[in-house]
Amino acid sequence: MDFKNISEYYDFMYVDEEAYQREVDAVFALADKYVPGAKTLLDIACGTGAQAKYFSERFNVTGIDISSGMLEIAKSKVPNAEFEIADMTDFDLGRKFDIIVNLYGSIGFSPSFEHLCSSLKCVCDHLDDGGLFILTPWGTKEEIKDGLVAKSKKEGTFGYCRMETVKRTADDKVRVEMHHLVAMDLDVKYHKTVSTITLFSESEYVSALEKAGFIIKERLTPEQFRMGAFVCMKK
Repeated sequence: MDFKNISEYYDFMYVDEEAYQREVDAVFALADKYVPGAKTLLDIACGTGAQAKYFSERFNVTGIDISSGMLEIAKSKVPNAEFEIADMTDFDLGRKFDIIVNLYGSIGFSPSFEHLCSSLKCVCDHLDDGGLFILTPWGTKEEIKDGLVAKSKKEGTFGYCRMETVKRTADDKVRVEMHHLVAMDLDVKYHKTVSTITLFSESEYVSALEKAGFIIKERLTPEQFRMGAFVCMKK
């Protein structure tokens, strides 16, 4: 490994295999409940393929992400899946899927309610009639709170220190600063990334999903599904 791309260390710093396995098991249970016999799954904003690895044990998986660096890792990790570079808010894969998942709050990168609506309509257009869509929101306007995450880990000559701040800057915006110190063989590099996340209210999510063509079957809490989830089917 080198220090050219922070995505090379993503799994080491962020992936919790047990948490991802529980999340995937929950998706499997929902699939059995709503779309038994489903064969194809689209993983939106799939990152390094941490969940796709488990999804591929049961489904023919396609993953999309805007980061070529993360997709290279995903391809090496899940060779039996298909991965494509695509913007999750505007893509056209030319085919439909039995199940689509958009997990871990990545939908928060939609910059406005209008953009959220068009993004979800794009998802609906890629879902088979009667298909299942599971969406994890990046919190909501009602529940989000400022916060700080601090973690560190070391294995052999590789280690990292990570701090993230979550600051609400407006009624519908959150600024997330991610600070990483990454060490390899006594060589230490510093990385900083800043993201702006859009907050939507519970009612805005419901409205956008219904406008896109979904029927909301369940609203899972964070205790039931990591970060909570909207469980939807195509009308």
